[in-house]
Amino acid sequence: MKRIIFILFLFVSTQIASIDFPNFQLGEEAAKEEFKKGLTYKNLKKYSAAKERFQKSVSLKKDFHLARLELANNYFLLGEWEQSLEELEILSTQRKSDLLLQTKIESLRLNIAGGSSSLERIFFKTLDGDQFRGNRFRNPVDIAFDEDGFFYIAGFDTSNIVQFNANGEPVSNWKGSITKRLEKPVSLAYHKQKLYVCDFARDEVLVFNLKGKLLNTIGGPGSNQGSFHGPAGIAFDTSGNFYVSDSGNNRIQKFNSNGSFEFAWNGSDDTFLKNPAGIFVYQDKIYVVDKDNVRILVFDFDGNLLSKITKQEWKRPRNIRILENEMYVTDELTGIWSYSLEMGEWKLLPRFRDKKGVYRVLNRPFAVNIDPTGSFYAVDFGKHRVDVFSGKNNLLSNLDLKIESVDTSEFPNIHIYTRLRNRAGKEIIGVDRLAFRVYENDNMTPLFSLAKKEKLNEKMNLAFVYENSEILGKSEGLLNDSLIPFFRSLTEWDNISLFRAGKDSNLIIPSTKSQKEILAKIRDSKKEENFNFGKSAISALNQLTMNIGPRILVFLVASESKESHFLQYSKSRIVDYAKAHSIPIFVLSTSSSPSVKKSWVDITEPTNGKFIVLDGEGEERNLYSIFRSYFDYRYILSYKTDINPELVDRYIKLVVDVDYRGVKGKDLGGYFVPYEN
Repeated sequence: MKRIIFILFLFVSTQIASIDFPNFQLGEEAAKEEFKKGLTYKNLKKYSAAKERFQKSVSLKKDFHLARLELANNYFLLGEWEQSLEELEILSTQRKSDLLLQTKIESLRLNIAGGSSSLERIFFKTLDGDQFRGNRFRNPVDIAFDEDGFFYIAGFDTSNIVQFNANGEPVSNWKGSITKRLEKPVSLAYHKQKLYVCDFARDEVLVFNLKGKLLNTIGGPGSNQGSFHGPAGIAFDTSGNFYVSDSGNNRIQKFNSNGSFEFAWNGSDDTFLKNPAGIFVYQDKIYVVDKDNVRILVFDFDGNLLSKITKQEWKRPRNIRILENEMYVTDELTGIWSYSLEMGEWKLLPRFRDKKGVYRVLNRPFAVNIDPTGSFYAVDFGKHRVDVFSGKNNLLSNLDLKIESVDTSEFPNIHIYTRLRNRAGKEIIGVDRLAFRVYENDNMTPLFSLAKKEKLNEKMNLAFVYENSEILGKSEGLLNDSLIPFFRSLTEWDNISLFRAGKDSNLIIPSTKSQKEILAKIRDSKKEENFNFGKSAISALNQLTMNIGPRILVFLVASESKESHFLQYSKSRIVDYAKAHSIPIFVLSTSSSPSVKKSWVDITEPTNGKFIVLDGEGEERNLYSIFRSYFDYRYILSYKTDINPELVDRYIKLVVDVDYRGVKGKDLGGYFVPYEN
């Protein structure tokens, strides 16, 4: 009976939102041809051309619902979100029972409003360390995440690290090597495909790759430079240096990115450290839990004290992390304390309600962390568990699954480019192939594969848009000094295109890796007083969306951004276009004026980019690694179709759905059977 119900559910779920290809009457063939051209352009990722064809198709056949749906999809992919919403709402008045349309409308309204709050979290589930046979952990002390959605829990009593996939299922259990066994891991840090583990009993930091192989160790027992007596916390800065709380020696030790000792400090005067524990780096400051002094000390990178944070209610602070503008302090005896950096208010979480409404009391919370989707994890040492809290909207609403394009160039091999986000607009990463289902003309395709993330992110694509001004042209020396480290880091796979923003927009260099060529173009081009940043940005984004891998839009500027620079295409249109494809926007400025930065942050911040001042000595030295940290998280589903290749020009409907952590997502796409190559 259950099997029958399940099959019935599958049948019903695949029929929802099925906008079928219509029968065309005499005189309506032109609408079909325009739709076919539009879909071909869309699947080639030429979204502007596709939009025009879909518009024409809808104008020729007003009730061509599928064309209107694809028109709405293209509006979204081009950053024209208000127009997309308008088309979806027209469709919904005609198809009121279509759940996919309602989901798309709800998701788009949230996008336009800026997404739902990720801080409004409710209890989702518990990872009970005693319930994972073969992957058991007891007295968990810390949790860390990698960029693929995997996470790692350190068990103090079981002396192990358990690796979980993004869905919360254990996949491996690390105990170290034959000669170097984990003894009492107490703190974790993930950095560049490696997991760093502070082993309290071994007086060492153990370094693992993500398959659990021990690569090397740092330190050893003692009080000399680079030695430890109970390492209790570890944190990295943006340059790859890391800092270790050496609890028994009452000091903090700094190591460079190669793992070599740099220097140590233990405070001064009335701020000597006593049993330092958790440590975190945030905005060029080092936050240290001074455990036995029941306070947090804040240092600069040279070990100079900047400030102290105390709270009368604290009794045994253990760890600190600053995540999503919130400072979290775990106190073993009183609970989890959070401080809003925006509102300036402290909150306490000593207990919480589970799904049944029963209160659960925290028992020695040791650490917290937040995964890439915004879910919150509380590590409870005393209860041998990790409690997971997710955004309320994310648990109660469908996921936002979008089909960007369908590649038929290798027909009968089909490649579907999809993107998956939650209600807060965050990309869902690390979803397993088994969570997806693909239907072709309502028939499920059982065999398909997902593209490997490593293959997908081999090549980085950057589009530079430069301000064609006298002042920037005269900054060749500064640009040269600032960008040398970046250009030297480029690989043979990476690609840069250059656009000139003057009175008009021009693609100056379609593809280059030459620093001299780029700087020469900036220096030698005939200077203008007006800059069309809007058109240049749209042209650059059009090019970037064609590519696979990390994609970055970079403005090189010396001036403020003004409304007159964005008359043809507004800032909001550019931001929405970039957000639709998860393309961050960076602004590299030769001016350090606060007014210049202020004028650009409404483009950089919403796209998860950054404003960076070029001074030859600052943050631009790490520009390549910063850009490389932006991965292409699309899911490319590939399969071999059974469609008869003789059915040339036949429209094939595609439905893709996903079930992740009990929350579903769905989208509709399609393609025309191509002529044989």
